[in-house]
Parts: sequence; structure tokens; C-alpha cells
Amino acid sequence: MYRRIQMSAAALTDSARNAKRGPTAKRVIPSNAPAPPIVVVAIAAATLAASCGSSQTSTSTSSPQPAGGKITAHFTETLTPQNITNGGVAGTGRFSITGAAIDNGNVTDYRTVKGNTALIRRVAVGKKGTITFLITINLSTGSEPWTITSATKSYEGLHGAGTESVDNYDDSPATFALEGTVSQ
Repeated sequence: MYRRIQMSAAALTDSARNAKRGPTAKRVIPSNAPAPPIVVVAIAAATLAASCGSSQTSTSTSSPQPAGGKITAHFTETLTPQNITNGGVAGTGRFSITGAAIDNGNVTDYRTVKGNTALIRRVAVGKKGTITFLITINLSTGSEPWTITSATKSYEGLHGAGTESVDNYDDSPATFALEGTVSQ
């Protein structure tokens, strides 16, 4: 029993060319021919290796990357009508952080005054976690440095420092901006 094989005109032409060249001649592969099995196996192996990766070089986007570098945080808040000095809530509102860390959400300020120093504990609760800033305002000089006192979730272990570059405490709503650097 013989099986009849049908070939296209292009395949017949390529077969005829291969036959004329002899056993030592370079083989011409038809343009519509499937890739040889060795090529398919090599491509499959490369694809599998690339998709598996090793834990040392993996850069998965599902886990957060450590933050490090400059940040700017903007806050818009409604302040309480009383002049809070005992650590109570002095204002609430919204925030956004850009730079090495990117997030936005709700913010609450807690204000304590001791002599010529006002301490603002600014708690920013974002989608990726909570960052607590401590702003130490020298009421005599106007100096307003800040540090990060705690951080949760994606920000766990985050440290940083800088200055409050905008303090529009008397505006309604009040606006503030923190600039500095962070590392994790």
C-alpha cells in the first residue's frame, strides 16, 4: 500500500532544487515548511526557563519594591476650630506622595505644644500602608524638620527625614508639603 502525498508547487520546486544539489550541497528549506523539531524544542526550553526564573533575579510586580530616594508629600486638611495643644486631632483631610514612594489616601494630624515647640504627628493612611510623620516646629525660628516614626504594610521599615516646605496653616483648607528622602 502506498500513501499518496500531495505537495504544493513551491514544495515541489524546493524538492527538485535539493535533489539537483547532491548530498553535500546546502539544503533549501521550503518557506512554508514547519520549523525542524530541534528548533521547536529550543524555543520551548528558552520560554520555560525565562518564565520560571530564579528567586534571586526575579522582579515580580506583585510584591512591592523597597522605596529609596526623594519624596514630596502634599496634604490638604480641614483644621479643627480650636487651637489643639494636648495631642488631640488638629485636622483631617487627604494626601498624596510622589517620588520614591507613590500613594494617596486620608491623613489625620495630632498636635502637641510644649513651650516653643509644636509637635505634629501626621498619620497618612494610603492604599499601600500607613506612614507616620513627626514634624517638629520651632515656634520661635519657624524651622520645621520631619522624620518618619513608623510605617506599616508595604512601607514597613521605611525611614526618612526632610523639611516641611509649605505650611499654609491659616488657609481654609490648610495645605502642607513635606520634602525629603526616604530609605527602606
